[in-house]
Amino acid sequence: MREDAGVENRSPRKKLQFGMGPTFGHFSPQRVSDADLERIMDAARPASTEWNLHAWRWIVVRGEAARSHLEAASYIKVPLSSAPVVLVCIADTLAWKSAPQLVQEMISNRKITDEEGREALRRLREYYSSSPDVAERTALANAFVAVHHSILSATECGLSAYWVTEFDEAKIRTYFHIPDHFLVAALIPIGYHEPTPPPPASKHAAPTYVYREKFGETPTR
Repeated sequence: MREDAGVENRSPRKKLQFGMGPTFGHFSPQRVSDADLERIMDAARPASTEWNLHAWRWIVVRGEAARSHLEAASYIKVPLSSAPVVLVCIADTLAWKSAPQLVQEMISNRKITDEEGREALRRLREYYSSSPDVAERTALANAFVAVHHSILSATECGLSAYWVTEFDEAKIRTYFHIPDHFLVAALIPIGYHEPTPPPPASKHAAPTYVYREKFGETPTR
């Protein structure tokens, strides 16, 4: 089962707080500006990804009916509809097919030789033909990089945001007319935090998720 991570801003110093769990607070009805949204989405642009392919796209959702639809499509109790705006991050599983064009540009700009370009394309085709789910896995991984960058940027703008990955993808795909070769990677509600006491956060000891050298080998003190 995939997990949902949250980043909330509760201090004027913009201190980052990471929380996990099924409890999410409501947002203030205060509007999120277009300038902040542009900054949040643009923060993902310089993210380092394979072949510098930006496999993600954003759907900006402000309408009340659409936000309510996203909330209803979620498998967990999340007050998505209380957020002034929700970003739907989708991942293009065919983005890798533009790699040959990028390689040709690199050859033209003399960043690599013709021989290096041919070898790069050979390895690219070999990689994506190795398994039917490689394209989906790679596209989602790149999209999650964008999600993390955008959430951190939201915090820098003085906003609260978290991401949700447990939802009925078919319902979302149909409602927003998303093409078949795109995957719905995450929903990101964004807004100003409604002041409420934060739920107690459980902390796991490092040895429960950190291994030394091999899987299952816990660090020695």
